[in-house]
Amino acid sequence: MFRKVAKMTAILAVISSAIVFAQGCGHHKWLSPEKRAEMVVQKLKSELELNESQAATLEKIKGEVLAKRKELNLPEGHFLPKEAVDEIRGEKLNVDKWNKYGQEREKKKGELRTFILKKAVEFHAILTPAQRNKLADLITKFQDKFRKEKEEG
Repeated sequence: MFRKVAKMTAILAVISSAIVFAQGCGHHKWLSPEKRAEMVVQKLKSELELNESQAATLEKIKGEVLAKRKELNLPEGHFLPKEAVDEIRGEKLNVDKWNKYGQEREKKKGELRTFILKKAVEFHAILTPAQRNKLADLITKFQDKFRKEKEEG
């Protein structure tokens, strides 16, 4: 059971970080969610050697995740809402308001995370055991790369 949860978490981490949460690194950090998602999908198609049916399913999942993100109206990056920026101009900050902004954003992110996990399960189900192993290796390589960059930076 733990291995299954770990695999699902890893898949979720890759898909969601690339499509939704990660700002990327270097020249990728300012790409739109759509462009980041396309980069990840192309990488997965290539590295996992997905067949036509698998590739079509992955494209469908990408579209659904991006549509859900748009539906939730999640801003890119860590930008403050206009109302928060306007309040900075004032005499005093309203802590309750700022907490409300944060809670609303976290609620939306939680809803998106739940949606993405369902899609990760769907993607995982279409992979062969060899592709799952390759995906796990890609995730490990990705994490090691960014762990090293973080330590050096």
